[in-house]
Amino acid sequence: MKLKKCIALSLTTALTASMGMTVYAADSELPTITFTHGYYHDASEWPAAAEMRAIYDEFAEAHKDEFNFVVKADETGAEGIYNTALNDLSIGEFYDIADFGGWDIVPVASASDAILDLKPYLDEDADFKAGVGVCYDQNLTDDKIYSVREQIEGVGFWYNQALFEKAGAQTPDQWQTWEDFDTAVDKLCEAEIMPFGLNAGWPTNILLAAYSQRNETSRAFYLNGKSVESFNDDTFRESLAFMQDKVLKKIDAANFGPGGDDDEQYRTDFFDGKTAMLFNGVWDAGGAADCGAGIENIKPAVFPTDESGKKAALLSGGTGLVVSNKLDEAQTNACIEFIKYMTSPEIASRIIEKGIGMAPGENVNYDELLNKVETDDAKLLVQACQLCQNADYQALGLGNTFGDAEAEIQGKYAGLMDGTKTPDDVIEELDGFLAAFE
Repeated sequence: MKLKKCIALSLTTALTASMGMTVYAADSELPTITFTHGYYHDASEWPAAAEMRAIYDEFAEAHKDEFNFVVKADETGAEGIYNTALNDLSIGEFYDIADFGGWDIVPVASASDAILDLKPYLDEDADFKAGVGVCYDQNLTDDKIYSVREQIEGVGFWYNQALFEKAGAQTPDQWQTWEDFDTAVDKLCEAEIMPFGLNAGWPTNILLAAYSQRNETSRAFYLNGKSVESFNDDTFRESLAFMQDKVLKKIDAANFGPGGDDDEQYRTDFFDGKTAMLFNGVWDAGGAADCGAGIENIKPAVFPTDESGKKAALLSGGTGLVVSNKLDEAQTNACIEFIKYMTSPEIASRIIEKGIGMAPGENVNYDELLNKVETDDAKLLVQACQLCQNADYQALGLGNTFGDAEAEIQGKYAGLMDGTKTPDDVIEELDGFLAAFE
């Protein structure tokens, strides 16, 4: 009997290894959980992927006497994991636990009664709740939380201090309101320094979302997001007018790209020292290393509001770790233990320290991290994360907030820039888009 058991374990280990899994299985009588993730990349291709796999494997090794934690890297990535889940749900199946990397499986999976509500576990453990940070409120729907993440999109912006000083403009760290932004942009333009590069997509979306956090009324409209029944709102009209007059008309056509994943010119121009501001997330600290602008000139910032001294940042968690609700108690507890580990201060600090990104936790000691990291770009990442975490107002990004309407909104930027569209034109067209779904 023991021989058969050993043979079975050997065959299982060989099979799972051939499927790209890491297994720490010592006893087939222990609970077994398979965790699926998309960090399959070679270390030379993406060092962060290797670091994440190491984090997972360390957890499996640490708990090998309690349960078998099978770590499986899916080479189709987060999108493939999402598509597989859609297919599996149609036949009543789901992963034990998986990282969806921002792909929102929750609506379909929760409607199928396939995934675990994490809220009871979060509510009974203050440290666990602090570790998931903004994910608690952002992912709360109908008093349930089906997913949290160990990483979030932290978005403020970057500026070139030397160019601001050359123009005699007040640097963003001194801004009190959006009026200071306007004044600084005008001074940069007067000095013939391009204030920023944009495109019909991501960086412009960031600015629209950030300006929408300027006061209580604008934040209220923005928060409605996907449930908005009409864009005919004064605060949204004011936001579009700001984008047209204070942003898009301040740059020339050469600094406004078409958008899309391959349109990175706005980043290139900033790191080459040709523009004064870059609207992008904390992860772009890495872009400052060895850049033409000089890393000593690159500084992180978060956005002003119309409330003097109050700051805003965009923090988007979205769908990450999701657990099946068909597991037994021991398996479920193992999954919860893993999520606690992934959102612990130790792993959160490691994610930031290793340059992987920003962690959501409210219990990260940024001052300690700043003293610990050695390279200038690593220090910039820590500083940027700390600014985002300490912002007075934290909102989801435009796409997370408005869903399918995001593409419609960004399709209007070119018309606002060249003057062929007014804010009222844009609102009328967006309402037409909404009406098509009624």
